[in-house]
Amino acid sequence: MPKNGFRHILKNEEFVFTFELVPGRSVRTRQYQAILKFLEESTKYNYFQAFSITDNAGGHPALSPIPLGKTIKELGMEPIIHFSCKDKNRNQIESELLALDREGLHNLLILTGDYPFYGYQGRAKPVYDLDSVQLLQMITDMERGIQLPKEAPGGGITLPAIPFFKGAVVNPFKVTLSELWWQYIKLYKKLRAGAYFIITQVGFIPKKWFELRELLNIGITKVLSQFLEDRNFLNEEEDSYFQKIPLLGSVLFLTPSLIKALTKGRIPGILITETLVSRYREVEDFEGLSVDICAKLSAILKGLGFKGVHLCGFPLDYGVISRFLDKFYTYERDWEALLKEFDDEKALLELPKGTISAQIPCLLTNGLTLEYKGNRKFFYLFNELFHNLFFNQKSKLYPSLKRLAQRIDKNFWLKKVFTTFEYLVKKLLFNCQECGDCTLWEFNYSCPHSQCAKYLLNGPCGGSLWGYCEVYPFYKRCHFVTAFERAPHKENLRKFLRTNERPFLPPRNWALYKSSSWLNFYLERDHQAK
Repeated sequence: MPKNGFRHILKNEEFVFTFELVPGRSVRTRQYQAILKFLEESTKYNYFQAFSITDNAGGHPALSPIPLGKTIKELGMEPIIHFSCKDKNRNQIESELLALDREGLHNLLILTGDYPFYGYQGRAKPVYDLDSVQLLQMITDMERGIQLPKEAPGGGITLPAIPFFKGAVVNPFKVTLSELWWQYIKLYKKLRAGAYFIITQVGFIPKKWFELRELLNIGITKVLSQFLEDRNFLNEEEDSYFQKIPLLGSVLFLTPSLIKALTKGRIPGILITETLVSRYREVEDFEGLSVDICAKLSAILKGLGFKGVHLCGFPLDYGVISRFLDKFYTYERDWEALLKEFDDEKALLELPKGTISAQIPCLLTNGLTLEYKGNRKFFYLFNELFHNLFFNQKSKLYPSLKRLAQRIDKNFWLKKVFTTFEYLVKKLLFNCQECGDCTLWEFNYSCPHSQCAKYLLNGPCGGSLWGYCEVYPFYKRCHFVTAFERAPHKENLRKFLRTNERPFLPPRNWALYKSSSWLNFYLERDHQAK
């Protein structure tokens, strides 16, 4: 198996710099030519250990990352391909992964992906057939060699292993505790699914980077087991392995237009602080301040024990980059003195009705914050009672109901009437989308297919804003926040982490679409049988 260059770099380099490139909608523009020129210059300067290429950033159509990835590789440098779930179903995902293997592009950054916006003659259809956790697991299986199912052409054979080197993203910069806990629950799932490195979302609060680093140092399963009050989640062997996972922090080069977009909440998942906005409003040399802030934040990241910095939004100008690096090498000697400059933990948001701000929670403020206030509501308690009575394999009614389901399933008309009745009830109560593989119980009776704009199953995307959905900000609460806050006590949060071999939900099986999920449960066709 050929040696992966970026894997080797992360293992052997003390501190790395990666640079994010954002291709546009055409290769016949000055912007694209500027990227090519910048890459050619990069071979002379040798400042960056890798270049990442976005995948339809912001939900807008753009050049695929593959052509630029090939160019970077041909120039003797390391490309990282952003690979998102928003525009491709699982079959197209596999095809593209095979194409990446053919081109020798094995470094991947796996993301859920920004919700699709502007496209040809209107908004594109969001796909999200897999979420980022499921995609990581799929690639892990491809690294081992996928065994084709017997019913598929060539079924039964095992495909050759592919040496991918994949990373994932986490966003510790959240306003609500439910969002924050979900980010760390999902981080654990991503690590279990095979992420080899982690890059954070852009943020401007070093305390949150420290929190993430400490979470892994303490042990992520230890922290989750303490929070959920269940020692079954504790796995010291996993914690020891995850402590060695390389962390890179994202640093954003701010411009006037970016400041405006961030204060209006137009960039999913990125918060900006009151102090930082005030500093930019008072300065004349905007570029100089951005260079200085990026250098200081990068020095802090190195001091906190991160493996590197992921630079975002930087000008394609080595004059600016050289000034940034000069300042970084100056500041890194005394990085702790810089922390006071970024101790503001209040996020700012300017809405049409006025400006609001909120304290960004930190789990390490007073030791380790593990509190949870339960929410006992009739809707949840009624559904829990119904579920435990009819859809719990330990229920005394289960054997009889299983036999009844088998009889109904054998009669075409009876099955049709039964299925129609089921979906009439569930449509009224939950806005059911007739997936045939119900996960209402797993999310405290909030349907992910109707309540999550991205149909995610293993945790929220990083784009939620102040507890609201990225797609419907300040109109619709994030489905995962609702599921979290609906739990009466911590016992009802434990279902978010399954203790079996794979602690995450499998992708939706479209063979079950519009079939009865109740029958599928009793006949062991749904995800609970896996």
